[in-house]
Amino acid sequence: MTYKYKSPLAPKKINKIKAIAGVDLYTFSAGLYNKHRSDIALFIFNKPGSIAEVFTKSSIKSHTLNWNKKNLKSRTVKAIFINAGNANTFTGYQGVKSITELAKKISSQYEIPINKFFVCSTGVIGEPYPIKKILSAISQKKSPNKDWLNSAKAIMTTDTFPKGITRSFKFNGVNSYITGISKGSGMIEPNMATMLGFVFIEINIPKTLLQKMLIKVTEDSFNKITVDGDESTNDTVILASTNRLIPNKAIKTLNDPQIRNFKKELKYVFQYLANLIVRDGEGASKLISINVKNAKSEVQAKKIAKSIANSQLFKTAIYGKDANWGRIVMAISKTYEAIDENKLKITFGNYQVTHRGAENKMLNKSKIKNYLKKKEIKIVVDLGLGNKTYDILTCDLSHKYIDINASYKS
Repeated sequence: MTYKYKSPLAPKKINKIKAIAGVDLYTFSAGLYNKHRSDIALFIFNKPGSIAEVFTKSSIKSHTLNWNKKNLKSRTVKAIFINAGNANTFTGYQGVKSITELAKKISSQYEIPINKFFVCSTGVIGEPYPIKKILSAISQKKSPNKDWLNSAKAIMTTDTFPKGITRSFKFNGVNSYITGISKGSGMIEPNMATMLGFVFIEINIPKTLLQKMLIKVTEDSFNKITVDGDESTNDTVILASTNRLIPNKAIKTLNDPQIRNFKKELKYVFQYLANLIVRDGEGASKLISINVKNAKSEVQAKKIAKSIANSQLFKTAIYGKDANWGRIVMAISKTYEAIDENKLKITFGNYQVTHRGAENKMLNKSKIKNYLKKKEIKIVVDLGLGNKTYDILTCDLSHKYIDINASYKS
């Protein structure tokens, strides 16, 4: 499935991303969409690397994630395979068997152990996994793809633009790089991560710390976005290292000063990729940041922020440039959190719309109307109950979202 239009929130320029030394990329077309686009990305590590992964908490998961959970025990990776066009979820024994066939093929063709093979899929749920098409495609002898942005293009489904980034920094006096790609446009509601994300690094970090780092940085990025409130059965994020750069001293904690710059850049990469996903939300025309502050607890702030961000009434109002702040009040109240109406302040950009339990008498509705014509909207909800804060990024809900999802399989 491909769409000719590009999200109006897309970056003006899609920059090339840098290949990570020690990893070869291969892209293929199995015709899962059409013969004119790649739908498979395969990363082969020249030497065994370290890997961390987080998984969706959905009760029904893709067979791919069950495979990865088993192989994650060694936390060592030699190959990562990703296909678009089919989720390999709810496909019964055929889907499970297909992964084994795929693993054996990759293992034989690239001489890698099966237990160091990781696989991810994205696409339609419940359709038989097209293993014959995939095996036929990857049997082609190819040279590594030098343009890593092609990997981001290969894993797109309803995405309207590829999502990737490279950041560079100094590590113990040596240039180091982080390259990340992701995909996601619809069925986006985080509950550990959301969509698919793959980030490659070079620093040798103990495997247990790598997993802890991934969980933390995911919580601050992919877990703070939502498009439509639907969590995928295939959501996962992988952080993998070639271990090319060895620290001067063994890294024992995440607070090690040797990785201070690295952590800063890693967070930037994750947040940038998460931001791109919301910008490419299905049918999105506005990027909406919601800040809930002065809550009595982070749990309260998060609950309220997500309630607003996932409210269809709120999202359609923003799409229609309608400053219907009553829908925010509704979204707050349906969390059942105790709220002091006299302390609650709701602000659109620089315009405070509520004051002491009612509409702000100084409200200039024409100015708010003009503000809502912007592509990026900021909402602040001040609860006045404490000092905890939570931010979330979402988008509006337009007619195009219905157009896309009413014919997803057609």
